[in-house]
Amino acid sequence: MKSEPVTLDSLLADGFTRRRAQEYLDILSWEAKSGLFDPEYLEWSHAQGFCAESACAYGLTEKNVGSYLSDYDYWRLWPLNGWQRIWINDKLTLNALVEGSDLARYVPAYFYYSKPEGGLLPLAGSGYAPGTEGLLDCLRSEGSFACKPCNGSTSAGFHHLECRAGAFIVDGEEITSAGIEEFVAGHPNYVFTEFIRPEESLAKINPLIHTLRALVINPTGTSPTPTIAYLRFGMGDGSTGTGANYVAPTTADICSYNVEIDLATGRYGNGRLVYANRVEDAPRHPVSGIPAEGTIPQWDEALEMMRRLSLKVGACEYLGFDACITDKGPMIMEINSHTGVKYLQLFHPIWEDETLAAYYREKLDAIDGLDEAARLRRNAIVR
Repeated sequence: MKSEPVTLDSLLADGFTRRRAQEYLDILSWEAKSGLFDPEYLEWSHAQGFCAESACAYGLTEKNVGSYLSDYDYWRLWPLNGWQRIWINDKLTLNALVEGSDLARYVPAYFYYSKPEGGLLPLAGSGYAPGTEGLLDCLRSEGSFACKPCNGSTSAGFHHLECRAGAFIVDGEEITSAGIEEFVAGHPNYVFTEFIRPEESLAKINPLIHTLRALVINPTGTSPTPTIAYLRFGMGDGSTGTGANYVAPTTADICSYNVEIDLATGRYGNGRLVYANRVEDAPRHPVSGIPAEGTIPQWDEALEMMRRLSLKVGACEYLGFDACITDKGPMIMEINSHTGVKYLQLFHPIWEDETLAAYYREKLDAIDGLDEAARLRRNAIVR
């Protein structure tokens, strides 16, 4: 955390990778130009090492600023996993790791992968039926595909493919079989997977698939520890049960609906609408009006699922699980190697958590202790 204005050179000197340093600077610059934040509060937040968006989410003040891990330090910490982070950052790799094992039931079926150089790679869920005709036959049989980038997180790039009464549909628009082929060609490095639907009690709150975000740390490789979590419900009307449950709050009217989770019991409640520049209490879902409170179904199995998958990728010590409870039970949508910190701290400030405080402090101290040669090597890490 730095109180003076930050530059690329100052960030690199403080142990940032060049990639994350530039991204951090870009965020600060965007916030300053956005007009979404009180200028004095924005300046103060940035001086404390926090993005204004995070500061607004936390209700950050001089009194509580010491309770929250700053964005500055969190961006500086990347990467917390070694080169093995490809195991979880890449959906195709994660799928391959569990395919053929009893862990496969916790990951949606993978049908196809669109190769960057063109063409389709058939996967186990399709029975390895080749080509566009294989994909069309599989879509006819399954009825729905989820289509998303093989790498990356958030809801960016998500699409829904359907076959209803013999008609092909992409994101609600009917197209021809040739249109499906054009869609595939226009979306290289995408995976086509099982379209998952939420468990009944959670679907009543909102029929879009929710996200159960949980942070698990496993520095020894043998003792995965769930630390903090939250539950996010979609904000769409859900009339078709499709769509993203998160849109980045780039304007004053965009928000997400986030709910607190008790990791020990699976109880959830205390819903909040989080905008870019404010937070509003919302015990009822803003669209359905149904109270977002209760106990997550099959919670013990969800925890066991995350524990076992953490052991499977034991060389990765820092895992941001995007899980859900489907009509088939707990599943993992993806695992992030550097999951966003803002919403994780919405209900649970990191420096007030004994386990996480010790973990992050050790990692920050290690960066502070780097000699120049090691720091330069760290600066150069790209992915």
